[in-house]
Amino acid sequence: MIISRSIHINAPVERVFALMSDPLARAQLNPDAIPLRVEIEGDERLRLGSVCHFRMRLGARIIDYRSRVREFIPDRRIVSVTDTAVPFEITLETQPEDGGTRLTQTEDFEPSDEMLVDAAPPAGVTGRLARLIAWALPFLDTDTAQDERQREERALRQKLEGNLDRWLAAIRRHLETAPG
Repeated sequence: MIISRSIHINAPVERVFALMSDPLARAQLNPDAIPLRVEIEGDERLRLGSVCHFRMRLGARIIDYRSRVREFIPDRRIVSVTDTAVPFEITLETQPEDGGTRLTQTEDFEPSDEMLVDAAPPAGVTGRLARLIAWALPFLDTDTAQDERQREERALRQKLEGNLDRWLAAIRRHLETAPG
């Protein structure tokens, strides 16, 4: 699944990229997560090969993970890969646009069954029962299972796109209102 969103920010590319290359500052602007620990291994500036450690509160859950910077082109592009149970490749891109910057974030991953079921549980069903139904359905009715999978993927995509839109809007507000 690929989720990609972009936004125009009335700030120079260098300023937008500086924020994107500061994992803690970027995480603090995420309205759907609370950063508990965000640091770059070795306390260095972000660069090619950097490893970042994250401990985030997402709703009632606490998530711990690491990411490694796979590509770093100053003022242009950062690509990192997480070491989570569902590995994510995250690409941040900046480019000049109309006196400001176009910021694009793309997330590429293979959603787990748990992510899909959590995003769109069957009507009136939650938790373990929802995951059990999702597991058993392909054995019972492949057409219904395929329809259900597509419904879950749409719901997960909508949820993640909404989260990303809110995060990018918070980044824009911060950059456009904070002294430069």
